[in-house]
Formats: sequence, C-alpha cells, structure tokens
Amino acid sequence: MTIDAELISVVRLLAQVLEVPRYVLTEHALQLGCYQIHAASKDPERRQQLQEHLVEVHLLGTELSDDEDILRLGQDNPKSHSTDPSCDSSP
Repeated sequence: MTIDAELISVVRLLAQVLEVPRYVLTEHALQLGCYQIHAASKDPERRQQLQEHLVEVHLLGTELSDDEDILRLGQDNPKSHSTDPSCDSSP
C-alpha cells in the first residue's frame, strides 16, 4: 500500500500552518472523512458511487485520485456544489 506523497505534504503543511502535531490533523481529517462516508452510505445511489470509487481507485488503482463529485458525496446536496453547469442549483 502506498500513501500519496501529495497527501503527506498537505498534512505536513496544514499541521505547520495550524501549529498542531500532524497526528492531531490526521485524526481530524479521518474523523471528517468518516462522517462524510457515513452520510453518503445512507443513500443507495451515493453508496453505490462510493463503493465503485473505493474499489476502482483505492483498492485496484495505482494512484489516489478523488474527483470533486466523490469528495462531495457526504454533503446534503452534492450536486449543488458541482462545477458542472448542468447541476447548478442557483435560480
């Protein structure tokens, strides 16, 4: 298993900026991620998307790449935050 080098760098940078140990920031990031995954798992369509992403990218894939739509699955209305104009929720 490989941890993305960019992820390691971001954790180091954010811990330094926030003036906290890396393990504190890592624990918080894990906590936030688990809350979002739990929220996404409650909806069958989001759960399916998340499961496919986890298998294809994180289990079978060789690089860790999360597109914006996957990162927003745990939010109340993920499509409202998409950069895709067809998903724009503004009036």
